Amino acid sequence: MATLIIGYGNTLRGDDGVGRYLADRITELNWPHCQVLSVHQLTPELAAAIALVDQVIFIDAQSVDLDSSPSLSIESLEPMENQGEFGHRGNPAELLMLTKLLYDKTVKAWWVLIPAVNFDYGETLSPMTQLAQLEALAKIWQLVDSFCQN
Repeated sequence: MATLIIGYGNTLRGDDGVGRYLADRITELNWPHCQVLSVHQLTPELAAAIALVDQVIFIDAQSVDLDSSPSLSIESLEPMENQGEFGHRGNPAELLMLTKLLYDKTVKAWWVLIPAVNFDYGETLSPMTQLAQLEALAKIWQLVDSFCQN
């Protein structure tokens, strides 16, 4: 059972780069049965890579309000009709729909959203996002491991 992990975001905009930083960390850990991509934004070309696996996990930053007790979010995804343009603001579910339409392939999919507060220019993660990144790493490993066990 193969898993594709796609971390995306802008590493020059503080916490927005957390998806890519986490993807790079997972690459270093060399998890079995995993292919990892670190990309600036989601593009239609990614549908070809998604069509070759059984599961895909998208990792991104989610802007949160510190007053709202921000926490890591993991959502199951289903293919969804395109609601606009692809790109960083696009929904990964639209990419799943494109994969289904072009390759007749539906994969198990997850969206890991890491709480983020700092989107200023810079390459440093806020302390809150750094902590959430560690939690996300453990949760993503659980998703990969449990999928491989089935």
